[in-house]
Amino acid sequence: MTTWDRDKVTNSKNNLEGAELKGLDLSGLDLSKANMISANLISADLKGVTLVGANLFSAKAMRADFSGANLSGTNFLKANLTKTNLKEANLNDADLTGANLADTNLEKADLIRAKLVEANLLGANLAGADFSEAKLTGRYQREGYYSRGANLSKGKLMGANLRGADASGTEMKETDCTDVDFTNANLSEANFKHALLKSSCFVNAKLGDADFRSARFIDCDFSGAELIETKFQGVDLSSVKNISAKELQSALIDSETRVPDYIKVIWKSEDTYECELTS
Repeated sequence: MTTWDRDKVTNSKNNLEGAELKGLDLSGLDLSKANMISANLISADLKGVTLVGANLFSAKAMRADFSGANLSGTNFLKANLTKTNLKEANLNDADLTGANLADTNLEKADLIRAKLVEANLLGANLAGADFSEAKLTGRYQREGYYSRGANLSKGKLMGANLRGADASGTEMKETDCTDVDFTNANLSEANFKHALLKSSCFVNAKLGDADFRSARFIDCDFSGAELIETKFQGVDLSSVKNISAKELQSALIDSETRVPDYIKVIWKSEDTYECELTS
């Protein structure tokens, strides 16, 4: 078995498939386009490393430190990045499909146009991260069936940017979405149960079939948001801004739903209603 050190890694970056690099100090190295398929990077120091276009398919990088690294266009398909430090890393256009990012630190990371299909971000710190135009959906598995999207449940998403992101079917149960910008995002069928939504921006967002039951709303902006069959049963919407009476009528509410003062709900029967602006 090859014994790897920093110099040997630098000279062999095109042939690191399956390499045992556990705990090595590889900080600051330029490993662009390196072949690191199935490499063992557990607890490795990769601070400031350049891995542009590298292939880390199925790599094991639990507890590794990629803080400040340039990982743009890197292939992390099905990689295990549990408890990894990716703070302020550049992951623009990276492929994290099926990757395990549970309890990972992605604070202020750039994930513009990144692919996070079926990625697991359970409990991750995503504060201030940029997910604009990222793809966090599920995938087609068989005729008429798609898997759920990325799992962001119990995460810290405060101040994150998801403008224009495709986050349909994502799991955001019990996630802190304070100050998150969801402008123009596709959030259809997303699960926001028990989420904290304080000053979140849903301007022009697609929220069809999204589930907000038991979520907490404080001063959120719904200007231009699509709300077809959006689940608001039992939810307090009294503080939300710019929600359309027409769109709210297409959503699902009940007698326990509290609406803003500028909207009046006229109940026609136990489960049918009309919404109109108050004069």
